[in-house]
Amino acid sequence: MFTLRLSGGADDHEGRVEILCDGVWGTACDWGWGTEEGNAVCRQLGYSSVASVHPDAHFGQGSGPIWLDHGVYCPTSNKNSLLECFRYPWGCYDSSDEPSCGHDYDVGVRCAGVRDPSAAAAIFDNADLNEGLSYGVDRFTYYNMTSRLTFTPTTANNGDTLQCHVLGVVRSATLEVTGGVDVPRSIAPCITPSPGTPPGENILSIDAVEIKGEDNLVNLVISCHVSFTDQPSPYLHTYTIGTETTTLSSSSSGSAILSPRPNACIELTCSATNGIGTTSATLTHCPQDKPPEGIISVEFETLEDDEPSLVITCHVDPEDQPFPPINTYLIAVDDSVISDSASPTVTIAPRPNECIDVVCTGMNEYGETEATKTYCPTQSEPGPEQPGSNILGIQTTEIRGEGNLVTLIITCHVDLSDQPYPHLHTYTISADNDTLSSSSCASAILSPLPDACINVTCSATNGIGDTLSWMEHCRTETPSGGPIASPRQGALQKSSTTYALLVVIFILSIITCLTVLMKRKNVY
Repeated sequence: MFTLRLSGGADDHEGRVEILCDGVWGTACDWGWGTEEGNAVCRQLGYSSVASVHPDAHFGQGSGPIWLDHGVYCPTSNKNSLLECFRYPWGCYDSSDEPSCGHDYDVGVRCAGVRDPSAAAAIFDNADLNEGLSYGVDRFTYYNMTSRLTFTPTTANNGDTLQCHVLGVVRSATLEVTGGVDVPRSIAPCITPSPGTPPGENILSIDAVEIKGEDNLVNLVISCHVSFTDQPSPYLHTYTIGTETTTLSSSSSGSAILSPRPNACIELTCSATNGIGTTSATLTHCPQDKPPEGIISVEFETLEDDEPSLVITCHVDPEDQPFPPINTYLIAVDDSVISDSASPTVTIAPRPNECIDVVCTGMNEYGETEATKTYCPTQSEPGPEQPGSNILGIQTTEIRGEGNLVTLIITCHVDLSDQPYPHLHTYTISADNDTLSSSSCASAILSPLPDACINVTCSATNGIGDTLSWMEHCRTETPSGGPIASPRQGALQKSSTTYALLVVIFILSIITCLTVLMKRKNVY
């Protein structure tokens, strides 16, 4: 009689107060309930105290009998069981035939602290249950008595049944009353019964939840869980939590923390005992190591300094970083890899008037994630004196000299009809970001030409605005076949057409420079 449980709450420490009487669960009416009564319930269940008492079926309406229809009264807050409090009548009394309270008044409590099943047994050892007890029908109900109990002369008779509840298990014994009628009489505590019920199989489960901490380290919170309704009698009171090789915790707490988490799958184990038997559960936990899709993005930033530049950043929010974190960023522009390192940022010289496709791939040792984005330069509308964006062209001419060496003549070309006002007067010519010339002449010479392709850039200004052009020049392959002639032989065999072309180009360059200088003189 008077085995308790809490039902309808979010977890085991809260819920509707339910009482087991004659093998049937019923509820309690909220009349007269306060902190004192709540403490008695929570301590009977093994908690330290009550946090709050909730009337009016706060945790939902129960069903079945209302065993405490007329309420209960605990005179002080130090009672360890409802059995130490006053109530009427005492015993399994179903008031459904003459109800004074309905299930809409079912009382509930929220207990404080962590439940200790061993404390739930200990609080009844040597407990003084004289106060508030009365005799009902032919039964007395006590909990795990270890001392003799004293009653008034008319309380009990020989042959009555004594029921002892040891952590929810009912033990019965015949009541043997000693002492005279006019003196207080006493009874021995309950007989030592069979130990109880061992825990069954498959009642235990394990939960593993990853929680990210500082520096992106992951703590693994491991919880051994058993449903309140599956608890054996006596309750499970010791939980041993660990991995295949390490014990993390062995206590009344069903939780443990593993930190930092290893990078491989681990076997988690949990075993629990109630002193009679043991039950266990295992769980294989594998970390989420592969970077998920959609966590990486590409960002652009343009810098307008002496040389325009484009900053490409592969971005991933720190909260979205996988574990282990991304440690390599592969950045490609138009299918050409330009960075493969731990840095998520790279700076390039943008191509004028051209869009580029950027692909960013973030990788750790377990997988990769990818993002793509297209960058297009901003096109500005030219003003009345500002050069347009498509008026400048580049011409490259290769001249082979002695020893088959190649000289490359680079000419920045603008049609005279396209010249803005004022005319372009300064040309800056570069090859692979190395400046070859910055003057009023629109030509420059690069010698010798490298064996690989080069990026040639020509920019020009008229003091109000700039225009820019870009091209890629790849060297013409050297003819294969016979032996290479000696320098003297090569000079003798050089065609007059080649020398004539070289002379013409230099003359044109000089004429262009003089023309620009004369026009500037006329303008100013």
